[in-house]
Amino acid sequence: MQIDIEGRHTEIRESWRALIERKLAKLERYPNEITHARITITHNPHHHLGDNQVQIVLSAAGQTFTVKKSGAQIPVVLRTALAAAERELDAYHSYRQTKKSRSRSIREPLPPLTGTVVRVLRAEGGGYISVNANQHVYFHRRVLEGFSFDDLTPGMLVAVELGEGKAPLQATRVFPPNRR
Repeated sequence: MQIDIEGRHTEIRESWRALIERKLAKLERYPNEITHARITITHNPHHHLGDNQVQIVLSAAGQTFTVKKSGAQIPVVLRTALAAAERELDAYHSYRQTKKSRSRSIREPLPPLTGTVVRVLRAEGGGYISVNANQHVYFHRRVLEGFSFDDLTPGMLVAVELGEGKAPLQATRVFPPNRR
């Protein structure tokens, strides 16, 4: 990881540099995540409260994280900013791990249901199938197998495999009931 430390209106103290390097080294527990870190420490000598600011910009795999903290004492602000950057990166890493594990999980398809076409929306290229007395499932023409969209009529018996989509229940496959 490349680390750039810049001081504006202040010299970078060796203790600050050591703190930055020590904290950023802890973030290397995520291999190949952080490629670049830029830390800018700004001291405003004209402000009566000593408005010091620390900005940390981390470039990680496809993401940029920016943390800005300000306060009276630079070491305190620096620790606060580094802790916030660590929390941001931890949250991002957890999100990526969750996303990867979801994509790796194999979902078994539900067994097909038998239903009746109740409505065909020709202009939209879809329609609805009743799979029981009070439950309608949306389908789109691209999920049809074994017949064309133009052949569908209300009352027609079909087999349906369900999945998740924009509608609460959506057909992932619609085919003749005698075919698997």
